[in-house]
Amino acid sequence: MSRRKRPNPQSEENIRRIDTKPRAKKQTHGFQVHFLRGDRVVTRMFSDNVYGGKQAARRAARKFKNSMLRRLPRRKFLGG
Repeated sequence: MSRRKRPNPQSEENIRRIDTKPRAKKQTHGFQVHFLRGDRVVTRMFSDNVYGGKQAARRAARKFKNSMLRRLPRRKFLGG
């Protein structure tokens, strides 16, 4: 039986919260925006440290997400 990973409650659609464990050698804290449209993949990381904190990184990620949604073609659902 496989264990399913619990989603981070701070994540939202197309925006993932990434926090490495405290014992990891390299620490990563931030939000990752990720889109897959056809053969195009768009991924960008918004680090808490670079943007001056968790809330500022979240705002920057949301702003990027919204601008990309306006530019990328709509998602196509196949089948069903």
